[in-house]
Amino acid sequence: MVEDPDRELVRLLVEGAPTERERALSELFRRHHQRVVTVAYRVLGSWQAAEDVAQEVFVRLARGARGFRGDASFRSWVYRVTVNRAIDARRREARRPAVRLPDGPVLPDDQPRFGPTPPPAPATPLVDDERAQAVQDALMRLSPKLRAVAVLRYVEGLSYEELAQVLDCSMGTIKSRLNRAHAALSRELGDQGALGGPGEAS
Repeated sequence: MVEDPDRELVRLLVEGAPTERERALSELFRRHHQRVVTVAYRVLGSWQAAEDVAQEVFVRLARGARGFRGDASFRSWVYRVTVNRAIDARRREARRPAVRLPDGPVLPDDQPRFGPTPPPAPATPLVDDERAQAVQDALMRLSPKLRAVAVLRYVEGLSYEELAQVLDCSMGTIKSRLNRAHAALSRELGDQGALGGPGEAS
């Protein structure tokens, strides 16, 4: 079994002195923040909403590190918390009544609250520079569960075993969701290899 590179930091976050806990949380933030923001953005379609979710995620990690059982990697645990928080945020947004925008120019509301706009995710088999917006638009037309499994597989590159751990699903459920997501995205984007080819999830 491969040693989890975050395990010692998690131990310090739970058991260390206050200064050790602070340093451990800062290092975990450095290692995982961009990953959290990227996944949340792919699920939510808004950098500001993604940054809000990232703040929730790291508050949850700081307060709930004792709940990390160690039966999967800490990275998988981070993915699970991120996906759950992002899906919850998406559902809250869907229930929120529409608000009329004021007349006149307004600043875009999809920028993060703190710091510069996060850079787009690096190029992957799913996302290239020319098709990034088309891919994001297609992702946003999927259901939250299909969107999550597509992002984690095609953008983040998780294995089926990792997907089953992160999403707490059977392997059969993971493959079924991937096939449905793949079919839907192929209809949106065309069968030009952007998703790894038909049958990738079988």
